[in-house]
Amino acid sequence: MSKFNPDFWEVSVSPDILESVLEAPDMLERLLVTPEESRAVQDRQLVKQQAVEVIRELIRTRLSPRQRRIVELYFYQEKTQQEIAAELDINQQVVSKHLFGVLRDGRRVGGALKKLRRLCERTGVDPEKWV
Repeated sequence: MSKFNPDFWEVSVSPDILESVLEAPDMLERLLVTPEESRAVQDRQLVKQQAVEVIRELIRTRLSPRQRRIVELYFYQEKTQQEIAAELDINQQVVSKHLFGVLRDGRRVGGALKKLRRLCERTGVDPEKWV
């Protein structure tokens, strides 16, 4: 039967490294991630950043002024439909229609989000990949 040897299981760590890990919580993760994994994460972040820029440009240039304002308040400033309605002095249902459109004969008609999805498809941006 073997005898337990604590020296075999211990890993010596420089106090400086240990202190840096405690000061920067993501340091441990960075030490454990391979360069390939790091590059893959950076690539995904770059694709996401480029897609977000394309979507922001579409919002800026392809939506009506009212749709643009409502989308900015709803998604960028994270306001509720009720808060947007109060700020723009309109009904909450109007805010909803500008964002999501309305159902007519079982089909969604209008709405900034439907328009943005269609524009994203045309430009090759697929937000479903990173949302």
